[in-house]
Amino acid sequence: MARALDFVLRLAFFAAAPFLLVFIAALFPVTGAIAQVGLALAAFFASEALRRLVTRHRLAAYALSDPLAFEAYYRAHPPRPFLYYVFYPLLFPYWLVVPEARREFLLYKGYSLASFALVLLSLVAQYLVSFPPQLGVRDFLPIAGGSFVAETVVVLMFLMPITTTVVHYHQQRAPGRLAALLVVGLLSVSLAVWRIERRRDPVVSFATRMRVRMRTEAAPGGAYRAQAAALRAAWKTLPHERDDIDHDGKVQGEALQAAQDAMRTFYRNDEAHAFDLWLTRQHRTTTLVLYFEARRHRDPIWLALQNGAAIDHDARRLPRGAFLAMSRATQ
Repeated sequence: MARALDFVLRLAFFAAAPFLLVFIAALFPVTGAIAQVGLALAAFFASEALRRLVTRHRLAAYALSDPLAFEAYYRAHPPRPFLYYVFYPLLFPYWLVVPEARREFLLYKGYSLASFALVLLSLVAQYLVSFPPQLGVRDFLPIAGGSFVAETVVVLMFLMPITTTVVHYHQQRAPGRLAALLVVGLLSVSLAVWRIERRRDPVVSFATRMRVRMRTEAAPGGAYRAQAAALRAAWKTLPHERDDIDHDGKVQGEALQAAQDAMRTFYRNDEAHAFDLWLTRQHRTTTLVLYFEARRHRDPIWLALQNGAAIDHDARRLPRGAFLAMSRATQ
């Protein structure tokens, strides 16, 4: 009965966790953590072959030291009960104070010299590609720190229970239950990907949202010119793209693409794709609004073009309920 209940709990977790993990991965850069754990599991299943490879090639020994340390630990210390890993974040600081628990924690969030170098290089590349010239290191560090915290939470809440479950059933020689869990996890991931693909708008990451707002505030003149150019570029395509205007005013298709292309003179590519277009016609006035959806306690970033001529940023000239309609159109 206890084993059956344990399997049911793991099955429920494998049904929910991968689904949530896909959405979190769309918001935060956790791909590196997932790849690291995936490599560790691959080493766990192919440990004998990898150990033979390590004895022959020094470079392989250097590259595979972390995955093989993972395999060696769980070979000597079978995973603890499943609920221990489910509630793992709540056990802080136990797993930092107790030596054996700390050793297991460092398997997931520890850094060797090689892995630390890779993380550092990826951060430098991310900064150089996405931040200058309007944003500097001071703007980058909080976003990098937030991403690191999010990655750590993902590892502790999702990847540790999943990984230790795979190790547990492999050591218990229960391929049937392991296969059932992996099938459920795959279906959960597929459902999450399907839900994301059905969205009218792409998911905009946490870092992209932060950069849009900070870049706009850092250089308001450049932001205004880019937004105005985007509105004019979109307006030129509207007469030929009426089918791309939805019932709620959301503009898509060639007009949206033209606007986003024009914004790349100032914004980065992912930042440009965070903006939307909204159209309304009242009496003889047609208003096209370029806007970045506001989050809680934040004002939207927007600019309007009326009748293809006048650029406007006076909210009083917009129809009543315009911002609410734009927000609903992005859901």
